[in-house]
Amino acid sequence: MSLFRLLEISVYQLFDLFPNLILAIVPFRDSMRFSKRNTTIIVLVLYALLVCSRILALKGISVAAFMTTLWIILYLCFYMICIRAQLTKLLFVLLTVLNYGSFVAIIYSHFAFQRFPLAIARPYSFFSTGILLLTYSVSYPILYRMVNRKLKILITFPENNKFWRYLWLVPATFCLSYYYNLYANGGIISFSTELNNVLFAAFFNLGALFVTYLVMHLLGESNANLKLKAENYQLGMQSMQYENLKGRMEDARRAKHDLRQILAVVQSYLKDDDKEGLSEYMHRYEISLPSASPISYCGDYALNALIVYYADMAEAKHISFDAKVQYPDSLDITDTDAAVLFGNLLENAIEACIRQTQERRFILLRTKAIQGMLVITLDNSYSGSIERLGDIFLSSKSKREGIGTSSIQKIAKKYNGTAQFHFDDTSFHASVILNTHIHY
Repeated sequence: MSLFRLLEISVYQLFDLFPNLILAIVPFRDSMRFSKRNTTIIVLVLYALLVCSRILALKGISVAAFMTTLWIILYLCFYMICIRAQLTKLLFVLLTVLNYGSFVAIIYSHFAFQRFPLAIARPYSFFSTGILLLTYSVSYPILYRMVNRKLKILITFPENNKFWRYLWLVPATFCLSYYYNLYANGGIISFSTELNNVLFAAFFNLGALFVTYLVMHLLGESNANLKLKAENYQLGMQSMQYENLKGRMEDARRAKHDLRQILAVVQSYLKDDDKEGLSEYMHRYEISLPSASPISYCGDYALNALIVYYADMAEAKHISFDAKVQYPDSLDITDTDAAVLFGNLLENAIEACIRQTQERRFILLRTKAIQGMLVITLDNSYSGSIERLGDIFLSSKSKREGIGTSSIQKIAKKYNGTAQFHFDDTSFHASVILNTHIHY
């Protein structure tokens, strides 16, 4: 092969690879594993391998089909090496871009080899590259806009993770159909000789894009509903905190107003030298005093309102409550997950203490951020028996799997962490570790 021919193939591969590579990276540009320099080196290695595969693909249809499979593997390996993201998300974007690339190849082949017969003897020539660039210039802005404005937002939304397990099958189905039709009809050049095939590919690709757009639109609606739900929850927590603060201020104002009368009663007991009556009166007065639990445990408004709520409940039930919460402002934990996690931990502890028959009842909560991890421990007293089936704790109400402990374990798993529960004769111990990126 002459040096000129090698240059033609290299230039063609350059302009065929990079537009699609940009589409593939745009949704994950905030999740790159390496620096720009190291990523560029990996891209150049990928480019060199693809140029070699283009040269081999000229040897015949069977080799071309094998090379197509190899290209997909190379793209996926590049993805997994360079990008830190869920595999099914990578597959969804990769297969969507491959479908688009196949469509461009069919359109370009039809015009390059059917409308301009002089180019048919030289695949990947400079003339072919010009037709390829013209095809991209017409269709590329539409797909780039959809990927950059729509897909990127959906991929970065953490609540979508469960949907991506199945969504990647949508572009996968179109991709398999594409390649089957192409190589069952002798490859891209042979397939594109018939105008009917080109029109079929055009409508097929439009259908694939429409389905992909519809999926993204529905997922976007789901995201909007989840965000609204989270915002409503946070407003509810803020309202709870406001009402709690307002109630405490009212209690303090009332206590100050009543102090003069209290002092008069105390003076009366002292005048009569009734120490026993004074002691009993002061005990009743102490019980009626406003809550002494802290108003602020952490800087997160919603989480603080939740802890204050359970702290007040514990005080009302005469349960000793002690919480020291280190919770940085920018934890990568959604407000909903934090509320479910801490809410279940505290609710289980409160219920266990309420059912307790022995005198000393306590709840001890500790939270600390350590090197990218959030460590939560909660100890509480209990009495009676704890039933479990293997590692599954059973609810004391229905003798089925406890919803609270199950929810805690699911959230820990979601953040690549652990949730463990231990108990002895008098105390129950819960420990949760969440792996989360923390910004200080």
